[in-house]
Amino acid sequence: MIEKEKYEARYLLSMVSAIINQTEIPRSVRRLDWEHIYRLADYHKVAHILYLATLGLDEEIAQKWKTLFREKYEESLLSQERFRNAAEVVMWQLKQNKIHALLIKDGIMSSCYEPREIRALNQVRILVGEGQEGQIHSLMRSMDFQKQENRKGSGEAYYRVPKTTVIFYTDLGFQTRQLRKYFDFPVKVVRQMEGEKYLHQFTEDEFYIYLMCDLVNQYACAEINIGNMVDYWQFYKLYKEQLNWEYIDKELAAAGILDFARRLQNLVNIWFGGESEAFSAQYEAEIDVYQAMELYIFTRGSEGREVSMKLTELVKEVSDRQTRKRREERVRRFRKFLFPDRRYMENIFPILEDAPFLLPVFWFWRSVLLSLMPIKKKIYRMFNPIRRKIAGMVENVQIRQEERMMRRMDEAVRQVMEESSVSVGQEVHGILGDEGEEAQPKELQSEAVLKEEAIEDAGEEGAESAADPKPFHEAEASESDQEDDVPKVYGMKDFFSKS
Repeated sequence: MIEKEKYEARYLLSMVSAIINQTEIPRSVRRLDWEHIYRLADYHKVAHILYLATLGLDEEIAQKWKTLFREKYEESLLSQERFRNAAEVVMWQLKQNKIHALLIKDGIMSSCYEPREIRALNQVRILVGEGQEGQIHSLMRSMDFQKQENRKGSGEAYYRVPKTTVIFYTDLGFQTRQLRKYFDFPVKVVRQMEGEKYLHQFTEDEFYIYLMCDLVNQYACAEINIGNMVDYWQFYKLYKEQLNWEYIDKELAAAGILDFARRLQNLVNIWFGGESEAFSAQYEAEIDVYQAMELYIFTRGSEGREVSMKLTELVKEVSDRQTRKRREERVRRFRKFLFPDRRYMENIFPILEDAPFLLPVFWFWRSVLLSLMPIKKKIYRMFNPIRRKIAGMVENVQIRQEERMMRRMDEAVRQVMEESSVSVGQEVHGILGDEGEEAQPKELQSEAVLKEEAIEDAGEEGAESAADPKPFHEAEASESDQEDDVPKVYGMKDFFSKS
């Protein structure tokens, strides 16, 4: 974590401390990146608390981040009534159905805050006895709760609109061996609520032990956040005078977390307590340790892990356990990949439907095909460029052939159109000639015959004019009369002018 992020994380802590302790909001001496502060606050489940701190600041905060802080606060405010009603109804139903139940953490912690809305309720968590799953499922279905997958734990989760989640546990979900052994008891042995037979509750001392063990467990699992530390501080601040510390230390020692629990308690006092001056000397003496713990919490285990492993073996135990689980999961997935079930193999090799005893053979054959796949990919990468080049050449040849074919088709169409236009013209001319045959018989004669007659007539007229000359105007008139007498045939006028 860089220096600027460390400063903003510490400023976030100071604002949270001011709100939960109802003191004056501190002023920043630097320009703050409110986007980073909002994302860090949301990551650590304290964004709704910071909304109250932003109301008293004079610094300029972008409207976008003000709106997001307000939305988180409004969501926390709405969750109070919604989850309180859900907890009451579910616990009443469990009592009516004679199911032993213990409400854990969230519902109890909200009573430690003032005002209550600064404790966001994300889910109702209830500890029940083993073997009650079927009855609880029917009970939740009758209240319109739908079962859903719980990816964050081993409990059975039920959801109902709007945003109401109830989770049932048969154990408290501790990851380390010592803590699981310490809390290995049935829910019915916990003290009963006053006047109740099936509803149970912790005493203040027992709840503090549970709260501290849960905090250490979350730290070991790298799931701890600032919101968890605020929960611890609120309960500690409210009940520290009533707690039997001798009994608590004895039980924490029996659980194997006494030393580390004290370090967490010191860190919480340094962050939020008015007793921070009393811890300042110890903090300065072990500043590297506490700074590593702070980094571990700020980054959810990404930094400070080495020092944390030295402080408590629980961190290493959980880390080794998670590594072992991941290894087992990888082995399980590899085994499932190498030897898939029969239904999957039947989709690939239909012959297995009639001969299921051949399943091991086809497992081996599938493994051979999978082992040859890298060679197939290598050959593909080698010859694929050549294939693409040949395909491009073939495509170009096809395009050129299509272009030549289109040109030939265009030429053929053009020739057909020309021939059809000539034939149509001849037919039209013939039709017109048949209609004028009786009115103008000379027009149906061929052009050669008409030319010969015209030449003969011209010769006779030339002889007559030479023998008997006439005046110019008479000759012109006679020529015009002769022209009127000559049938008008296409091209005749041009012929006479050229003669």
